[in-house]
Amino acid sequence: MRRREDDRSGDASLAPQPAYAHGAPAGRGVIARRAWLAWAGGLPRDVPALLWLLVLVVAGAYLILFLAQLPRNITELGWNSGYASGFTLPETLVRTGSGGATMMGSSGQWVPLWFGLLTAGLPLHRELWVAAPTLLFAATVLTVAWSVRQAADRRAAALALLIGLVVSPFALAFLMAAVAHNTVYPCTALLGAYLIWLARGEGRGRLAVFAVPPLAGVAVGTCLASDVLLASTAVIPLGLTAILAGLRRERRSRVVAVSALATVAVAVPIAGLTSSIMRSLGFITLRAPVRLAPLSELPERAALLFKGLRILFNGSLGPEEPGTLHTPLGIASDVVMSAALLALVVIGTLTAARFINSGLRRSATEAPRELARSLHVLYWVVSAACACGAFWLAAETGGDTNVHEAYYATVIFSVAAVVPLLLSRASLSRWLIPAGAATLFTASLVALTGNYTNISGWVSSAAPSITKIAQANHVSEGYSGYWLASSLTWNTHERLTVRPLAECENPQGASACPFYIATVPSWYVPRQRRSFLLVDGEEGWIRSLPSGLGRPLAVYPIGAIRMYIYPYDIASRLGPAA
Repeated sequence: MRRREDDRSGDASLAPQPAYAHGAPAGRGVIARRAWLAWAGGLPRDVPALLWLLVLVVAGAYLILFLAQLPRNITELGWNSGYASGFTLPETLVRTGSGGATMMGSSGQWVPLWFGLLTAGLPLHRELWVAAPTLLFAATVLTVAWSVRQAADRRAAALALLIGLVVSPFALAFLMAAVAHNTVYPCTALLGAYLIWLARGEGRGRLAVFAVPPLAGVAVGTCLASDVLLASTAVIPLGLTAILAGLRRERRSRVVAVSALATVAVAVPIAGLTSSIMRSLGFITLRAPVRLAPLSELPERAALLFKGLRILFNGSLGPEEPGTLHTPLGIASDVVMSAALLALVVIGTLTAARFINSGLRRSATEAPRELARSLHVLYWVVSAACACGAFWLAAETGGDTNVHEAYYATVIFSVAAVVPLLLSRASLSRWLIPAGAATLFTASLVALTGNYTNISGWVSSAAPSITKIAQANHVSEGYSGYWLASSLTWNTHERLTVRPLAECENPQGASACPFYIATVPSWYVPRQRRSFLLVDGEEGWIRSLPSGLGRPLAVYPIGAIRMYIYPYDIASRLGPAA
């Protein structure tokens, strides 16, 4: 390992200064710098090496435990009907068709749907579907690490890779889950890599220069139609970064700006066209009632945002997740998170100021690598700011859900993309960054031993009894509230098909209707068959037995669940779909 004197020689600001210059006494700044150097010179020179060793050991232990738990936790995520519906929808559409308008959700999630429709006929499609989100997550992290490698050295890229992979386990609950913004995270990383590709494009042929931006716009547009969250995490940051590049006098920067803006210009109409085509094919999305939050709500939403960021960086360890060492690790993670977010703000501000100031000088030029580094920093800092700002200001972007952190989870990748760049500086950051990474990784390792998928197991524990009772009564089709339905259908391999219902007013029959999202009309076509109904008072959608169903053949208590067997198909008495 190099001596500290070698490190200081690479940075003039840290070189020893004379006590007197031209006969004048040394100023306070010089004295303070000399005091710092005297203190730093006495530190053990092998401490950074030990810190990096600790980082690698903890990260390795995390990844080993993560891989050991992976099959179990992927299965557990399938017991969440919000995720399992991403599997049951394409299976139905491929096997029996929709029978009418397919209800999606507030986002189309077209890309996951297309993937499901294309692969549903493969022999191992179930295994492919459950593994795909985790593979996409890994690909996202690798893309971020590649981008860092183009802007910095291998050590920075390795740290970026580890920050992305050794993520807070509480974030894995949606990073590994189906249709949980799976389009957003990889596309955000790919657009960051796209900017670097544009900046380092010297020597490319005209075909690549003119053909790639519109083709990229088509891909981005389809992803934007699939999930509008991509606008705040990637499309707007790409456009703003391109505008900053266009303000510079340098030709290369302006070429990057024109290419990136061309991509955005193509993406927006393609997104509208994609949505229109899918609507014409009978796929309906709910219109999200997004509005700007009033000033009175901003403090509350800021607190909600901060709480979510703490969850993304293990700060929830402690009172919310009690256990051995949880409280000190939670506090330490809060400190690391605050330092990382502050670093994003400072680095982004300084980079933007320098980028604009140098670009206004006619004689200023930047090497492709330096231009790529600047654009890389600007894109990821703006991405974090836009993602957090959109959640803070938009009153209907998931503030009442349990996984609202998914809306700004790309902040994790922003930290991974920017903070490792500080390792090239001969300063205190060479000590603080590995120490912070070791702290964060240790907290992630501890949290990994808990129930980070947020699945209580109440559905999975009841499934064997429900299946046994259904077989004894010669019934395989039934209905329930949303949180029971698709998870039972998927995890019983359709030995039971359970379709979601919601309570509603229906004078002509039962006070229940087909659910309003993640459903197809063919699920509710009445047939000559027995059926069953599952009622759980804590489920949220079917909390009590709906009126108008008549007398059941039998009733079975299964813990908090009641299973009612009927001699007819309950679909024949449902109210109209919402």
